[in-house]
Amino acid sequence: MTSAPPADRSRPTMPRPPKVSIIVLNWNGLADTSECLRSVAELDYGNAEVIVVDNASTDGSAEALQRTFPFVRMIRNRENAGFAAANNQAMKRALEGGADFVWLLNNDTVAPPDALGRLVGGAEPPEVGLTSPVIYFDAPGGKLQFCGSVIDWKNRRIVHLDGLEALAAVGPGENLSLWGTALLIKREVIGKIGYLSEKYFAYHEDEEYCLRAARAGYRCIVVPEARIVHKNSRSTGSNDAPMQVFLRSRNMFFLWMDALRGMDRIRYFPIYLAHIVSYGGSLMGKNLSDSVEACLDGVWSAFRGAGGPRNPDLRMPSFFRWLFRFLFSWHPYFWADLLRLDFPRISSNLRKRTKVMKAKN
Repeated sequence: MTSAPPADRSRPTMPRPPKVSIIVLNWNGLADTSECLRSVAELDYGNAEVIVVDNASTDGSAEALQRTFPFVRMIRNRENAGFAAANNQAMKRALEGGADFVWLLNNDTVAPPDALGRLVGGAEPPEVGLTSPVIYFDAPGGKLQFCGSVIDWKNRRIVHLDGLEALAAVGPGENLSLWGTALLIKREVIGKIGYLSEKYFAYHEDEEYCLRAARAGYRCIVVPEARIVHKNSRSTGSNDAPMQVFLRSRNMFFLWMDALRGMDRIRYFPIYLAHIVSYGGSLMGKNLSDSVEACLDGVWSAFRGAGGPRNPDLRMPSFFRWLFRFLFSWHPYFWADLLRLDFPRISSNLRKRTKVMKAKN
């Protein structure tokens, strides 16, 4: 990150680029956050500040970061506020300081020097409200992780694009759903639609925000020339870790309940249950008992409308727990298809099973 040199008054000065507040959250992540901030310090963008929100770390990382990176503005929380609330804290501070954009940047990312400038450039059209870079895994070969998602309103799904060719094929009027991993947001968008929904705590709040921005008339785009590297879920564990399973199971319900209206909410209910049965069946097939329990508690918290972090006292009642575990354990994909009323698929699978049984006999 560079600052502007002293002006040479003997010739016209170039206008400074829009001010960007870069927001990085830290939770016991000294090594990752340090690497992220080192990459931020090398950005070739000339008008940026960095705000670090420490979510009640207990490993001394907040103090170490302040010593090592004196250019950051630090906000220290007494408890883990989660992704949405902590980012909102910093976004409010950024807007008070006159930021034209905020860049939500995960602490387990590494940004090349030109990433921020390209994102800001992509946001120049007035109709564009949010931009994201292309995201790559931090692994040999640099496999692509994310380049945008399309919203499947018919089936109530958000479908990841499978490559840059798919991104190039997206129509100019089509909105994408973006990840909060490295999300650039215009100031005017925040002024019009507000901040991230804090009931989500973490996961799917970025998708909900994109849907809200789209309804307000803004485009959400991926800038293919902007790229970052992502180490993926260092704070919450793998995709099958209980914390992630709980939040994803619950927040998927929140996402579509917030997006839909009237009878469409009722029609979504069996679609959600089908997703949960498939998801829980997959977890049970991997013998991840703690994650299965997290899935069930996520469902119950969703039905109860209980946002925020996981409440250990809010558990699914024993009868419903037994019922879901049965559905998870006995042909879960049949039950999922039945809940979706996907009778052609059920019939096709039965024919396949019949052929297999005849072949064995």
